[in-house]
Amino acid sequence: MLCIKCGIREAIHKGLCENCLWDTLSIDKPGSITFTNCPKCGAVKVGNYWAHHEPQERWQKKINELFKVNEPFAITSLTPVELNKIEDTAYIRITVRREEAEEKTIPLEVPYRKEHISCPTCNKVTGSYYESKVQIRGFSEKMSEELVRIHEELLLMVENNQKKDPESFVSKSVQLREGIDIYLGKKKDGDTFSREIQSKTICNVVVSSSLAGIKDGKQFFRFTYMIRILDIEPGSIIFFDGVKYIYQGKRPGGIFVTDLKDGKIIQINKRLIDFDKLKESGEKAIRERFIVLDSHNGEASLMNERTYEQIILTMDIEGSQVDLFNYEENYYRIMGE
Repeated sequence: MLCIKCGIREAIHKGLCENCLWDTLSIDKPGSITFTNCPKCGAVKVGNYWAHHEPQERWQKKINELFKVNEPFAITSLTPVELNKIEDTAYIRITVRREEAEEKTIPLEVPYRKEHISCPTCNKVTGSYYESKVQIRGFSEKMSEELVRIHEELLLMVENNQKKDPESFVSKSVQLREGIDIYLGKKKDGDTFSREIQSKTICNVVVSSSLAGIKDGKQFFRFTYMIRILDIEPGSIIFFDGVKYIYQGKRPGGIFVTDLKDGKIIQINKRLIDFDKLKESGEKAIRERFIVLDSHNGEASLMNERTYEQIILTMDIEGSQVDLFNYEENYYRIMGE
């Protein structure tokens, strides 16, 4: 059967020959292409979505979806958009094929426009937007090395989360005399950090919320996470539930203290620690180093390394020297010594 259009070549599809069939190719292309990106973070707007990860690739894929061809043709590839900045024109090469027939590459021109608009995330950051506030405080409400370390942990956590979710960000950090306030873009980050810190150290967490306005037609609440860290210095004299101790240190499972009545180091379980029942007296046991002169049969002869004063204690001590806590002229072992 000959082609119904040219009458020369043999028909191969719906009465048309190969050449005449290609003459029916129709390419549906967008009226114009707009490239919108954020000048602050580099995100690109893809439809109604802002792409922060692989923005160029996601935008190119979206553009490719705007080109259509009629049956029986199919698009096999599109070259990346090439922009003529002077003419504001995008030059595109589209490759089309029909079943097993030879491919053809066709050049196209589409009006092109480039826009620079701050993305919603950057607008939130610059506008001091936040959904949660983490307040890091010490037991005595003063700055300590541990508070600084925990602050750095929080910043690192948010930085890692931001690699997957741009809505995770630190709006601002404010260092105060009594601690640090960190304002977070996502409530979820405050939830996650408060849970993680409780598993790592001894602390007290109080969560509160306040109505901040209306967002997407619903009431919008901000959450505050007051995290009070037990950062008492070893050697401090404390009262717990009315009993006086030397504070030795802490582990995730609880705190270690020396009972001043018998000199024994005991552990107080984390679950039993009520911050309202734990008080610092303001006193500290003095840490002193001794040279071990002799130690056997449960008795040790020691000499103060600084004053050369010699003492005898009822305890076995291994090694050539030892550190002890001195409180009210009595000497106590130091945990780990």
